Amino acid sequence: MNDQLPRKREWRKIIFFWQKGKEHSQEFRATPHADHALVFSVNKASLAPAWRQFRFLRRVLTKKEWRVFWFGILIFLAGLGAGAALLIQPHLEPVPASGGTLTEAVIGSPKLINPLYAPLNDVDRDISSLIYSGLFRLDDQINPIPDLAASYTWSADGKTLDVKIRKDAFFQDGEPVTADDVVFTYQVVKDPDWRSPLASRYRGITAIRVDDQTVQFQLDKPATDTLSLLTLGILPARIWQDVSGANAMLAEANLKPIGSGPYKASTFTRDSKGEILTYNLRKFPKYYGKQPFISDWHFQFFADQTQAETALRNHQVDALAFIPWSETTNIKNTTIQTISLEMPQETVAFFNVKDPVLKDVRMRKALSLAIDPEELKSLLPESSAVHSPFPFDANATGTAADLEGARNLLTSINWVLKDGASVRTLASKASNKISKTKTASADSGNASSTELALTISVPDQADLLKVADYLKRRWSLLGVRVTIQAVNPEDLLRTALDDRSYQVLVWNILLSPDQDLSPFWASKNTVNRGLNFSNLASRDIDTALDAISSATGTTALETARVRLAQTIENQYPAVFLLRPAYAYLVNARIHGVTNQRISRPSDRLSNTATWYIKSGWKWK
Repeated sequence: MNDQLPRKREWRKIIFFWQKGKEHSQEFRATPHADHALVFSVNKASLAPAWRQFRFLRRVLTKKEWRVFWFGILIFLAGLGAGAALLIQPHLEPVPASGGTLTEAVIGSPKLINPLYAPLNDVDRDISSLIYSGLFRLDDQINPIPDLAASYTWSADGKTLDVKIRKDAFFQDGEPVTADDVVFTYQVVKDPDWRSPLASRYRGITAIRVDDQTVQFQLDKPATDTLSLLTLGILPARIWQDVSGANAMLAEANLKPIGSGPYKASTFTRDSKGEILTYNLRKFPKYYGKQPFISDWHFQFFADQTQAETALRNHQVDALAFIPWSETTNIKNTTIQTISLEMPQETVAFFNVKDPVLKDVRMRKALSLAIDPEELKSLLPESSAVHSPFPFDANATGTAADLEGARNLLTSINWVLKDGASVRTLASKASNKISKTKTASADSGNASSTELALTISVPDQADLLKVADYLKRRWSLLGVRVTIQAVNPEDLLRTALDDRSYQVLVWNILLSPDQDLSPFWASKNTVNRGLNFSNLASRDIDTALDAISSATGTTALETARVRLAQTIENQYPAVFLLRPAYAYLVNARIHGVTNQRISRPSDRLSNTATWYIKSGWKWK
């Protein structure tokens, strides 16, 4: 029975050969190949350890091998970082970033931070320039451009100006700037009760409200400087309208001002005597213009320049302006950058035309011919040579120095140089023309006793003393005995305006932003302590000045200025020498500060929106 069962199974397989019988499942079938692979994987050495094996690395490596391992890791990471930097760097560029604090040293202290009174104090003007803004502002070429003004339109006769105010302009208390604020400001600046030093400049301008965003300015006569006058900072009417003019200078808002500029007043500190030591400003986030990068601006006040320079040298402050170039060498170092500031200012040698020696135009011409501003510039390389009453007159070339021509001219007016003499004397036939001059001796009729002598009065300042020394050297070559009288600037100005007894006065004159020459050349300013230092009363010059004030267009203005310059130069009342520049020392961590042409000292802060301390990166 047992033998038949296997036979039957064999026969069944032969007959039903296409059918498969039951087999074991794959997982129970013997797989010799897999077994061999498993054994091989256990015994085969791995090229790199698995990640879970790294935890045993410290037990496997010796102390030396452990150090070598980590050194290799550091080298690898450094190489990886350097490679990534080389790949990324061409696609990145540095850009300014918001933040940081700048501290500027200022000589003096604030009194009235108010645009109506700011001209009385340079410190007030500096702070006001950051807190307040006007309808217009001056660009780096001293040309007026819109600020609070969104647009403006002139009437055909040049006597009416309509100004639209920006709708996105706000005061620092969150209220919008409106036409009411503008009209109020231009009304009170003329109000005698307010006693603003700017009042006389706005007598011929009337501001009228048209609507909330429009102001009309009506002029008594067309004037080319109108837009420059409209740079006055705007006061918020709701804060000041209840303040009487008599009490305006006492108002608390003069020390806690609210304007519409890029920075707002934050805090200030006083000493035990009530003197303000620091005044702090903070960036105004709702400022309508370009937001400045520097977040906080601190003014720190000093009694004199020596203390301020010491603070800068010791890195207690970041900036100090209007340092004479002769003093910068004692302060500059690798952490301080020097910025040049140019204003509409000139160094001028004024001839007193009422002096007996200098009243002859030929004498003044001879002295002028001896001077070469370009040669003088080599003594003061930071300055620029000028040849015109207008400091930025690029078309003025002047006349080349001519010593021989100057000598011949002096001889022709009877100032002769005798053999062996170094100083000219007056020939006998002309001697009694100046017998009363201070330079003549008692015997003025004798040609040998009346010497050609001049005294140069100059402020006791290093740069101006160099100018006086140069004049002395050049005029000595003509046979003139020259004496230099250096005086304290304030005392010299007071004496010069009171008795006008000087012969030659060397002085730095600063023009207004519109470069008005009237204060220095109008005939009416030869008296009553006027600034006409040459004492020249000329109808031709007055006519030329009137032509400038009545010019209605750019072309007419330029033509009138050329005529005025020629009229002045033809009478040789002065020698126009240099346009001085001043040093603005700024810590090297402050970026974006550039050389500037400004109209007044506070304008050095007009482009602070481009200054920055912090920086970041931007993908190109």
